[in-house]
Amino acid sequence: MDKIRFGMIGGGAISKGHIPAIQANDSTEIICIADANAELARARAEEVGALRSCGSYDELMEMDDVDAVVVGIPTQFHADAVIKAARAGKHALCEKPMARTLQLCRQMIDEHKAAGTTLGMAFVRRYDDNWGQIRKMINEGKAGRPCMWRCIVAGAAPGPPNYGEWYCDGTYSDGPLTESGSHDIDFLRYTFGDVASVTAYMNHMADYGSVLDNAIVILQFESGDQALVQWSWSLPRGAASGFRGLDVIGPKGSIHEPRQEDGQWLIDISKGAGEMETVPFENRRDENTWFPGQLAGFLNAIREGGRPRGSGEDGYKAQEVFAAAVRSMETGCRIDLPLPTA
Repeated sequence: MDKIRFGMIGGGAISKGHIPAIQANDSTEIICIADANAELARARAEEVGALRSCGSYDELMEMDDVDAVVVGIPTQFHADAVIKAARAGKHALCEKPMARTLQLCRQMIDEHKAAGTTLGMAFVRRYDDNWGQIRKMINEGKAGRPCMWRCIVAGAAPGPPNYGEWYCDGTYSDGPLTESGSHDIDFLRYTFGDVASVTAYMNHMADYGSVLDNAIVILQFESGDQALVQWSWSLPRGAASGFRGLDVIGPKGSIHEPRQEDGQWLIDISKGAGEMETVPFENRRDENTWFPGQLAGFLNAIREGGRPRGSGEDGYKAQEVFAAAVRSMETGCRIDLPLPTA
């Protein structure tokens, strides 16, 4: 197959991860940047050497020399862009979260299946050696099984100058559990398998925005493992939380969040009787990791007809966890998965 020619939908912050990966790959090229802000699209196209720019992704869909698109725009518009890509015969790599309803997620999958095109989800953490090392330690039984992954993150919602205000606007976004925490949810599924049930509490706490910006979620997996995830955007901009962290606890000990010492990445495993094991590892940033690795996996799926490491089904199941979390918040009950289909 000749070079796969890409259009980038969205010229904002996330394009700065995707476009360099496309430029660095010998089998791809960037053809067009589309953004509702036509001036931004033009400037980004000139910056990266794209052939052209446009102010609408509808215009991009009509370009015969674009084989695939990367969708990096506010979540509210993901489904429309991905579905239009399928109908135009173009492959699509969609930023997370997939879409705002399960019905739209399913339609996105079905449209690409019918078109014979590839739909990938940009769950880039699946290509992260940092979290990947924790996953490796879990699979080696360092904490024992079943175990619990614990993650606590608190800060302010993304905003200017690097990000748009839309992240905390309920017109466009569902807040941190999907916009940021979807990485956690997907990676947990990647590690432990399907979620059996969800128990959650969410509310709006910040003095700005309109999303559910404080989320506490307990996931029970079919494997018997568990996760406790707290994501909050409730702090004012410029404030820092007193605590944030990640670890895995189990019957054989705890796997600590990776750390760096004198340039070497290390992961600590705390065992019984005060014993501590420290394992060095390489936290790579190369053609096999992060955005370049994700792109290579997507290209392989296009060429071989396989399933990307982050697939449409994975996007659906991450959104299903959020939908279950909302139901749990509303009912005060544990919600079993899978959810009934409409």
